[in-house]
Amino acid sequence: MHINKFIPVLAVLGMWMTLSLLLAHRQIIINTSPSVAPGLYMRVNEKPQVGRIIDFRIPHLAWAYMKERTGYTGKHWYILKPIAASPGDRVDTMSRWLYINGRKVAPIYQYDEKGRLLPHWRADCVLGPGEYFVYSSRIWNSFDSRYYGPIRRRHIAAVRAPLVNW
Repeated sequence: MHINKFIPVLAVLGMWMTLSLLLAHRQIIINTSPSVAPGLYMRVNEKPQVGRIIDFRIPHLAWAYMKERTGYTGKHWYILKPIAASPGDRVDTMSRWLYINGRKVAPIYQYDEKGRLLPHWRADCVLGPGEYFVYSSRIWNSFDSRYYGPIRRRHIAAVRAPLVNW
């Protein structure tokens, strides 16, 4: 047999192996949630800051809601969201609105689209060292820090950048 016939097969196998390794070590992740554009996101060597996208484990305050919504606690699931406030920023969720540094940003809903009661993190505070508030304006019903509070730096798995969106 002629070796040229196997080159396309070997190329596909090589790409598949490389992608498998990258996905296995979470160098590249797949996002299907609409709160951040669906697609592939790669780990980048950048520090968390406002405007950057991070992925992190679902916070404990969200576990009961996730169990009711999906049937699973989500203890080992990750969420991908943009950072809206970082250490030194004032975040206020005491009313029915989210305020960041005194600016009215978004409503805080009591119920989700299926009528389930949402958790609500209530505070008016300045974020401390290593605290980040995530919020997505991409969809109205983003499940973000309005409902489970700030994300601590130690819970952030990675800063992400889009590789391919669809």
